[in-house]
Amino acid sequence: MSKNNMENRNLITSNSVQIQTVSDWRIYMRVPATLGAGKIAFEPNRVGELPEAVLASAFLLAKIGDPNAARERLNSLQMMIGSDSSDVASLAGDILLVDAHVKVYEDRALTKEDSAQLAQLLSTLPANDLVGQAMTFNHLSTAALHRGEFDRAQDHAENAIRLYRLGDAQFGSLHMHTHLGQIRMMRGDLTGAIVQYDEMESSFEELTSDPQGLRAICQALKSEVHFEMNEMGVAQSLLDEALKSIEQTDAWLDILAATYRVRARLAFVRAGLPGTLTELAHADAAARVRQMPRLAQLMAVERIRALTLSDEIKTANKEMNRIGIDPSKLDVGQPDKDWGLRHGTTNVAIARWLVRARRPKRALAFVELAEETAIKGGQLLSLAKLRVIRAQAFWQLKARRDATGALLSAIRLLGNQPFRRFILDEGLPLRPAVQAVLDGEYVTVPINTAQRRQLSEIMHYWSLGAEPSEVGCLLNQKSQSTKRYLELLSKGHSNKEIGSVMGVSTNTVKYHLKQIYGDLRVKNRASAVNQARELGIIDA
Repeated sequence: MSKNNMENRNLITSNSVQIQTVSDWRIYMRVPATLGAGKIAFEPNRVGELPEAVLASAFLLAKIGDPNAARERLNSLQMMIGSDSSDVASLAGDILLVDAHVKVYEDRALTKEDSAQLAQLLSTLPANDLVGQAMTFNHLSTAALHRGEFDRAQDHAENAIRLYRLGDAQFGSLHMHTHLGQIRMMRGDLTGAIVQYDEMESSFEELTSDPQGLRAICQALKSEVHFEMNEMGVAQSLLDEALKSIEQTDAWLDILAATYRVRARLAFVRAGLPGTLTELAHADAAARVRQMPRLAQLMAVERIRALTLSDEIKTANKEMNRIGIDPSKLDVGQPDKDWGLRHGTTNVAIARWLVRARRPKRALAFVELAEETAIKGGQLLSLAKLRVIRAQAFWQLKARRDATGALLSAIRLLGNQPFRRFILDEGLPLRPAVQAVLDGEYVTVPINTAQRRQLSEIMHYWSLGAEPSEVGCLLNQKSQSTKRYLELLSKGHSNKEIGSVMGVSTNTVKYHLKQIYGDLRVKNRASAVNQARELGIIDA
């Protein structure tokens, strides 16, 4: 590179404003980015002078929520690859990596062709370019994850973590914990997912700067796990703390989809269909602003879910037709769009609609195909939800033994994992089948103690007149955090003292206690402690 280029590497002038620049995108895998998009200058006629700086700024722009500007800079570089500019041509590998990075934030799927090019790149990267190799495995993991190839996605993610750490890029390695946590949850391993995210959070101390954006991402993904556990207060508080950061900074499709999905589902539990539609209107606006069509599609599936569970069958059908789903077709690949990680969620929504529309035979035929897809992809959570819907279809057909068998299969599939919502979400139509299992009717193999306790808790929830769309959650007796709050209450600790022990703010403590009081149907601390002791949640 010429002396003039070297002198200009650290400075770009635009409209008489001079700013410091970074000449290598890899730095953003070592430390969290804090520079705002409006402060990144760009002069198209100087791309050839500072190609590395332009590439680094494209990488950063995508991370801070401006993929359009990032794409503009990438295009300017890609147009020069075939020219005589040796500086740009030598960056072809880096351009490929940053291009894949920008695509993720543009809400574009990484194709098999992209994966093939990335795999080829691995053989050409220098042995000492550990961060470049790590980023390649990072992208390969993302591509495999969205194709439902969980084993391959996990293998690539673990390679990426190893290489990021060897390359002193701990910040980059922590991103890959999000992949591993999502894989664990979709495989039905809730406790493993929590462990993964806890490990991620415990590693933030190793960073040299504030990882606020990454912390918020971790909180959003943890909120989805807690929702599946029916720990609504925890899920809500995690989202409340994370939302602002996620909407303003580093968040890609899977993160935004998880955030808005859980907000919509919490709203359905708390405020029914109106509350859900309000949340989804906000999510739709975000999808439009960010120009993320796949996010809009996933939010449409959430709208279908809420409408169906509210027995708004015709309106739900119209929404399915709007996004290209025809429930009359036995096609688990419809519509012909990339649903990202959530293809199983779409199939569950279609199967549920068929049952609620009183088409049990059609539902059973669809579920059979959808289960095959879930099994191949290792998506045990989706598989369990499909079997719960299968139980409802059999019950409608008065095939009682088949119904209880399907329900027990769903429960046993998830083992001793603390799932609750996969049954509770289906509401009171499932209650007769649950009661039959508890009564030992139409059951070939008796349920064990843990399964009986789980189903008894669910029946208790329903016995309180609790539809998912009407009230808060049933107290999860296996929730360690809830039990801990009650134990601290029983010892007379103040809210501030509880917050110190639990590592949360006083406001978060107040929110948790409000949820606990509601679940126990009490109004104060003393009554909560007494009720918890009577129920055996804490020791007398």
